[in-house]
Amino acid sequence: MINMYYVLIMELRHLRYFIAVAEELHFGRAAKRLHIAQPPLSQQIRQLEEEMEVQLFARTSRSVKLTPEGELFLVETRRLLAGLERAVDKARDMALGKQGSLAVGFMGPAALSLLPEALRVFRRDNPDVRLDLNTAASRDQLSMLRTGRMDVAFVHARESDVEEFPSRLFLRESYVLAVPAGHRLANYATVSIDELQGEPMIFYPRHLMPHLFDNFIGCFNRAGFSPNIVQESNSEQSTIALVSAGLGCSMVPESSRQGHGQGVNYIPVREPLPPWEITMVWNPENEGPLLDRFFEVVERFRRTDSRQ
Repeated sequence: MINMYYVLIMELRHLRYFIAVAEELHFGRAAKRLHIAQPPLSQQIRQLEEEMEVQLFARTSRSVKLTPEGELFLVETRRLLAGLERAVDKARDMALGKQGSLAVGFMGPAALSLLPEALRVFRRDNPDVRLDLNTAASRDQLSMLRTGRMDVAFVHARESDVEEFPSRLFLRESYVLAVPAGHRLANYATVSIDELQGEPMIFYPRHLMPHLFDNFIGCFNRAGFSPNIVQESNSEQSTIALVSAGLGCSMVPESSRQGHGQGVNYIPVREPLPPWEITMVWNPENEGPLLDRFFEVVERFRRTDSRQ
């Protein structure tokens, strides 16, 4: 390999001049190719040989040939310049947001939204960006944002929970009632909350989303009763599985209709319910071209109205 000492003392111009002469084996043609006069080119090659203390060309009045040392130097010089070009390209790509890594977190229910498709499109369009994906509860994602372990998080949180971060609403949609197929309400076009009195209900644990949990309890209380919670579930997928098994009914985001098997009916609720929202938050210290490219893709998949 080329000794790094020589790389430091010689200019890249010398190396390009050397390659041109080595490929043309003619100083006149090499000078024309480089758009310089022949005497300065010959002088630069002699200077290079003197700095290296190695004869690279065997010259006669009729021919120019590479010495064995010159042949070796040609191979390594081409390799060096190619590596430098790759380094420049990578640095330029990073400046444009085409290189680097991005740690993205999301809560389990976000997997039922258009987020997975947004991530797939971003990965397809940016193959040299490493995406580190992490499923975690909203509070855990916010903690990782604070400590720099995560760049972008998709969370369910009140505005006060994320006010320390820049944020953008990614999804807002309505809740619907999920009931087992064959349930007495299964064929209703709509349902009222007061028709759920005494019905076994499946809820998220309060500690996962306390604000949303309390809002739902309030909806039932305004109807004159407390929900009959018989089972808690940590994820949308497990909730739907429990409903399908006939263990109870549950309020689920409208997007839960998609991607699930048979055995569950989804019914709009007449009373206003708290919306299901997913908010994208990010660490402002990591703002730059890479995050901008990510936002451009995510923007195409945002849904802030359940009618869209």
